[in-house]
Formats: sequence, structure tokens, C-alpha cells
Amino acid sequence: MAEPRTIDEERAYIENLLNTRFNYYLLFASLLFLPVAADNPLSHYARGALLLLGALVSALMAYMILRTKLLLDVLLAKVRLDRNHPYTVAFRQVAKKGRFYRANANTVMVALVILIMFFFVIGGTVAFKSPETLFKSEAAATPAQTPQPAQTPPPTPPTPPTPA
Repeated sequence: MAEPRTIDEERAYIENLLNTRFNYYLLFASLLFLPVAADNPLSHYARGALLLLGALVSALMAYMILRTKLLLDVLLAKVRLDRNHPYTVAFRQVAKKGRFYRANANTVMVALVILIMFFFVIGGTVAFKSPETLFKSEAAATPAQTPQPAQTPPPTPPTPPTPA
């Protein structure tokens, strides 16, 4: 039977898992966005479906990333119980600099995934409701040149009669 891992080994494993999941999510989101944003013959329904599919996958990934982040937070709290651990010493020194420096980058990662998920939801909804406003190409962005009715020149005033 394998020996149980130490808190540091488990923390390193969970941190790596969190970063790997986040990087795969960024790759997924960027690859999904390419066909949606490209000037291609996808119909607005296909674009909307792709964006809503992206929202669904984003929601699932957000759940997995959030759960992994919470596991990491528990492990880091256990590490901070050891006052001589290098992480605890560094954490205290950064915390002295102020509240701004205690911000957690892992929380920002979760927020970014949720933000991208909302982008997919809004983009998919807009694609189904008003397709002409979503990702227009340059040709479609300029209004069609409709012929204007010919303007008639203003009438010329009558000339006074010339004396004979």
C-alpha cells in the first residue's frame, strides 16, 4: 500500500491540477471563439449554438475549477497552521503590505472562467435574437448603397421682359 502524501505533496498536486484545468479551459474557450468570430459562412443559428455550447462547457469547467480551488484553499489553510513553513512566513510578509496584496490569484482564475461563461451566454442569446448585430463582416457592416432619387435643380426665376 502506498504511503499517504504529505500536505505539501497534496498541495503541489492540487495546485498543478488547478492550473492544468484552467489552461485547458483557456485553450477550449479560444478555440471555440475562433470559428464564431471568423468571417465564415456559419449561420447565426450555428454561431448561437456554438456559443451556448461554450456556455454549457464553461459552466461545467467553472464548477470543476471552483471545486479544485476550494480544495487548494483548505490545504493552504492547513499549511498556514505551521508557523515556520516557508509559505506561512511569505504569506505573513505579504499580508503586512496591505489588503490589496492578499488577493488570491486563484479567485481571479475562477472569476475569469465565469466571466467568459457569461460572454458565451450573452453572445449565444444575441445570435439567436438579432443575428445581424453579431460579428458582422466589413462588407455587412457598411449599409448597402441604395440609389438616391435624382434631385431636380431648383427652378430658375423668370427673367423680366426686355424693353423693345
